[in-house]
Amino acid sequence: MRNSKLLIGSVVLLLLTMLVSGCSSDQESETVEAKKIPVVIEAVKKDALAKIINLGGLIEPQEEVLLSAKSPAFRVIHNTVNVGDEVSAGTPLVVFDSRELDLQLEQMRLDYERNSQLFEAGAVSKTQLEQLKYTLENLELQKESLVITSPINGIVAKTEAVEGQLAGSMPLVSVVNMDKLKLRVQVGEANISKLKIGEEMEIEVSAVNRIYTGVIFAIAPKIDNTTKAYPVSIEIINEERLIKGGMYGEIKLIVEKKEDIITVPQSAILDHAQQKVVYIIENETAKMREVKLGLTLGDKAEIIEGLKVGEMIVVEGQYAVNDGSEVSAVLRGDKQ
Repeated sequence: MRNSKLLIGSVVLLLLTMLVSGCSSDQESETVEAKKIPVVIEAVKKDALAKIINLGGLIEPQEEVLLSAKSPAFRVIHNTVNVGDEVSAGTPLVVFDSRELDLQLEQMRLDYERNSQLFEAGAVSKTQLEQLKYTLENLELQKESLVITSPINGIVAKTEAVEGQLAGSMPLVSVVNMDKLKLRVQVGEANISKLKIGEEMEIEVSAVNRIYTGVIFAIAPKIDNTTKAYPVSIEIINEERLIKGGMYGEIKLIVEKKEDIITVPQSAILDHAQQKVVYIIENETAKMREVKLGLTLGDKAEIIEGLKVGEMIVVEGQYAVNDGSEVSAVLRGDKQ
């Protein structure tokens, strides 16, 4: 009986020992795992980088005509249009008082007809008759000039004609063609050679929340002394006429572009002892690696030396690790 009790006690003691040993092992495993620093990693890959600058300016009509009277002494008798009216080439815009001129024309026609008869009879010289004809033709031209007509298809942008006022020498009507517009931007000497006539450019017009495709049609051969840059004009087809004159347009000019290069997030790059470094992961261990940078843009940096495609680098948690730290790595994209 006593031996039986001893046997049972021994078995219980063995079981307790095994249980304690198992718990201790689990605790040690959990402690080791807890010491690993959590990081997020991603594979080094090749990409393309483009350095872009934004250039903007005001959008204006390509074609605008300012119309004034040819005979400033005549009075406005009728203003036929208002701002915003659409007109065609040849549409009358302003009519001047021609009553006095009409009387002169009537009298001159009679004089010319009478003198033509006298010329046939030999009573008037050819020179005298030609002088009368010249005067008559001038009066007829003046008559024609007493109506200002639009030379283009377009929209009336401005009218200063007031009925009863003298025509004067200042422009009375402005007509613009809003179908073809131009954006003028100033390009520095370092980048002007990157542009050429006929090149297409994307133009963002934030006022109408649209992006248009424009075409470069003029590049100044000489620098603007005021802006110290070269004016470049880009044509925009305003098919829906959403763009108004004076709206702001902006282009993105690629000034440097590299393709098939190794890039990493700039946030993964650290400063260490006056060097640029990243942490790569090998066998769950962080290793510091010096790198040399090339083109940087936004959160991307070109690596010209120090990394190979496919290596795993730390992109989150890099400030918590040191060279040789054991890590618990999660691939970017798999992060919960």
